[in-house]
Amino acid sequence: IEGVKEKEVARKVIYAKWKPPSGICIKLNFDAAFDKDFFKSGTGIVAKNAQGQVIASRLILHSNVGSAFVAEALACSWAVKTGLELGVTEAIIEGDSLTIIKKCNNMSQDKSEIRAHIQNIQYHSSRFLSIQFKHANQLAQRLTVESLRNGEEFYLEGAVPGFARRTMEEEWIREPD
Repeated sequence: IEGVKEKEVARKVIYAKWKPPSGICIKLNFDAAFDKDFFKSGTGIVAKNAQGQVIASRLILHSNVGSAFVAEALACSWAVKTGLELGVTEAIIEGDSLTIIKKCNNMSQDKSEIRAHIQNIQYHSSRFLSIQFKHANQLAQRLTVESLRNGEEFYLEGAVPGFARRTMEEEWIREPD
């Protein structure tokens, strides 16, 4: 049991910390929250520059969502679209759904229930000079849970809502000088 506890703590440290992208690359973190009783979901997106500054945060509510799997695919798709809307040319797209990340990185034809979303992501990805899909935990989780709970959407540039500032500060890592 002691070994398991140590592993959990190590995992939290690894996934809870945010590392800035290098150069002009923008990191877009996404997450989804799914309400199975009402078939709705919330998508949370946080975009940060190489200095770790929030350049945009976004929340979108979706109705008629069939599963948590679909909710995560929608969230990833919106992260890619948000990057394009911001004029980003080099992006790292991070999400906590390893399955979605793997599907985005695999160029073979997807045959799952989310194939249309994956095809959409891959199509829009071709508009970037450079794009990477990575698995990570992020601030966006906090945003999506609150959005779904409160039934509110938002789009902010240069900030996150007040309720998420502490989470953002806790995730912040300053690069050594």
